[in-house]
Amino acid sequence: MKLNCHERVPATCSRRPWGTAVRGCFEPSTRNAATASRRHGTAAFTMIEVALSLAIVAFAMVAIIGVMPAGLNVQRENREDTIISQDAALILEAIRSGYGSSNVTSLSSNLLGITGSALPPAGGIYTPLDLVKRLCIPRWDTTSATNVVRAHLRAMSGNLADAAAGSSAVAFSYVVTSEVNNYIGDPNNNGPLLPYSPSPNAYLSNNLYEVKLTFQWPVYEAAPGVFPSRFGNGRMVVRTMISGQLTNDTGGYVFNGSTYRGL
Repeated sequence: MKLNCHERVPATCSRRPWGTAVRGCFEPSTRNAATASRRHGTAAFTMIEVALSLAIVAFAMVAIIGVMPAGLNVQRENREDTIISQDAALILEAIRSGYGSSNVTSLSSNLLGITGSALPPAGGIYTPLDLVKRLCIPRWDTTSATNVVRAHLRAMSGNLADAAAGSSAVAFSYVVTSEVNNYIGDPNNNGPLLPYSPSPNAYLSNNLYEVKLTFQWPVYEAAPGVFPSRFGNGRMVVRTMISGQLTNDTGGYVFNGSTYRGL
């Protein structure tokens, strides 16, 4: 504010030292000081600070991206373990059910190949019961092609895309090896058996079997018409005991839990 010589200067202004200001009395030196104060009080980041901030963010992003593949691999392995556990329970229950397994259509619809069993059924089309009969062939039976049966199956649980027919080229699959051993001897008197007696333990010992399923995955694609023989690191062994009579049937064996040998 410019002072007018004809205006009366307030008493407070006349008593103030030169270069100071009071309300209603502004001088050029006061305006210049305020402008300089605003100019020197403006703050901002320097280029060095911005470069350091970008370097820290880039380092953190590299660490996060580096951990992501490991996390995805763990997720995939957990998913495959879950699928194998669920399918193993289904296959064991089908073996235990014997003739009742004919309704488990997912066994035959997801079968990609089988080896080590007797001759394939008529027409080469396996029913669920045909597959169960071959998985129940005991180790001591030397009349079959081999006493260790292996089946190549698509996943019966998990994503619908994996279980859908016609997606075998990309769907998750595994090979299961079935081994059946009589707890003591065999039902055809080809091995040592406990002498029969009225004791329930003797009957149970002669009608008790161990079923061992070995799962291997992932399956590497083999030549057309050749059973796969190369697998990844995935491996799971499932064991259970089944009581009942193991009867010889066309194409293999079937468990019958309602009858026992010697009763």
